[in-house]
Amino acid sequence: MQISNLIITNITNKINKNLIYLFYSILLISLHFMIPDHAFSQKSREEISEANRDKALYFFIEGKTLELKNDFIGAVENLRTALKYDKSPGIYYAISEVYFKLNKFDEALTEIKKALNLDSRNQNYLEILANIYIAKKEFPNAINTYERIIAIDSNYTYGLYSLARLYQEMKLPAKAILVYEKITNRIGFDFDVLNKMYEIYSGYKDYEKAIGVLEDLLKLDPYNIEIKKVLSSLYLKNNQPGKTREIYEEILLLNPADKDVQTELVKIYFKENDSRKAFENFRIMIGKDSLGYYEKVQIGELYYNMISQDETSIDIAKNIFSNLNSEYPEQWIPYYYLGAIDILNKNGNSYKEQFSKALQYADTSRDVYTNIGFTLFQKGESEDALKIFDEGLVKFPDDFRLNYFKGLTLQGSNRESEAITYFEKAVNINPNDIGLLSTLALAYDNQAEFKKSEATYNAALKIDPNNALILNNYAYNLSERGENLDKALAMSKISIAKDPANSSYFDTIGWIYFKMKNYDYAKKYIERSLEINGNSAVVLDHLADVYSAMKDYTNAKKYWNLSLSKNPNNENVRKKLEFIKN
Repeated sequence: MQISNLIITNITNKINKNLIYLFYSILLISLHFMIPDHAFSQKSREEISEANRDKALYFFIEGKTLELKNDFIGAVENLRTALKYDKSPGIYYAISEVYFKLNKFDEALTEIKKALNLDSRNQNYLEILANIYIAKKEFPNAINTYERIIAIDSNYTYGLYSLARLYQEMKLPAKAILVYEKITNRIGFDFDVLNKMYEIYSGYKDYEKAIGVLEDLLKLDPYNIEIKKVLSSLYLKNNQPGKTREIYEEILLLNPADKDVQTELVKIYFKENDSRKAFENFRIMIGKDSLGYYEKVQIGELYYNMISQDETSIDIAKNIFSNLNSEYPEQWIPYYYLGAIDILNKNGNSYKEQFSKALQYADTSRDVYTNIGFTLFQKGESEDALKIFDEGLVKFPDDFRLNYFKGLTLQGSNRESEAITYFEKAVNINPNDIGLLSTLALAYDNQAEFKKSEATYNAALKIDPNNALILNNYAYNLSERGENLDKALAMSKISIAKDPANSSYFDTIGWIYFKMKNYDYAKKYIERSLEINGNSAVVLDHLADVYSAMKDYTNAKKYWNLSLSKNPNNENVRKKLEFIKN
């Protein structure tokens, strides 16, 4: 633990520096012996003879000398011999130090307590007591001891710092921060103290005070880029974008090649609607001499596509496309994105006007129909989406995307038999697209057109023989029909080998084993599927079927009920539960 190491190292360094240090420590102890009004022992000073004092001093020096030579056992023996002649607290203290070095913390504790019984306000004694408690991980006792030290000397900086660190260790940040503030008020700015204060304030999410601490840190190290970066992020969290911009601009002066800062600065300029500066800095960042219309569009698209990961990107994207719309009013793309952003912002029907203008200015572009149609499909406005796709197909009947997207929209509207026509057209136009072939094959499966689905799966496997998705779907199709189960099993094993974290693939192989009546293997793989994703009503139903086949009706009932909780409208599962009850 860091706090223990810090203080243990400090106490060790205080004692064992070199021979000169030893000489002075001995001299101090000698003087200690000769101060008549100091309570070295329970006996009065008069009762300790000069000879005994000399003997005590002799064995004390011998002990300290042996300690310096790392002969700790000999050191203790000599120090204990010294105690026979004078039970001075300083000797108990010296013995405690030796035990401390030997990591014999219980023995060290016993000896230092004896020293403190004779001299309860000695800071050195109290400090080693605190360090012993830290070494024993008895932090509350260590805190109590440092509080005693500070009560004796409230200006003892090292003691204050140690106490604050202990408060932090014990998750008492409120107390720690008070001590750190006292240190700062007393000695001014200290890098380590300010850093600890920042940790506490940021943990509290007290951004105002955390900012103040970082600003103080910058006074100590005004060119520290890392501190500036942290400070800029705090300004942003504290809704101070102007100061964030200033800090980023300062960083760029220090390090013009910092891409992360350039990126953040561009975002700020866009948020402030300063598109001129934003595009200029983006140009510099990517090393371009100038930016044309389509390059600016790509920047807007970049931020638009980031919205799902960073919600602040929506305002940036909106500002970019608003500026592009003003600069290029007859280009359709800004209208489209402004409409899409209106949908995301739930701005009523304002998107319709934007889409209408996009269609008006993009009379010869097929992309406008695919983009707007698919956006409406995702919004759940299937009828409007179909109208857009139909308009596009009148002009561009051989566009595979328009056919495919219309098929998806029809499929989502429970019109799959109609959707197949458009999926087939899309495949005829683009026969090597695995995604199209997979969608068409699944549609054939759902419509029980199994010969067509097999032909489609085989066509896809000719293009990519090891495609995990195609192999899995084909295998599941065969298992549902109870046909070619050995072939299905072989394909399913390849799928799992290609993607061992896919829950659906484990369900497929489990279901194949179920159809083979190998219920132990079926249970094993379907349970593995649920370990990866326990929310599938279909997989829960499958596991219940396995338990039912194994005549474990208690678990069968349990998993059918779980399946129903995920999909309450599954009448087939309800019938199974009714059957098991009867």
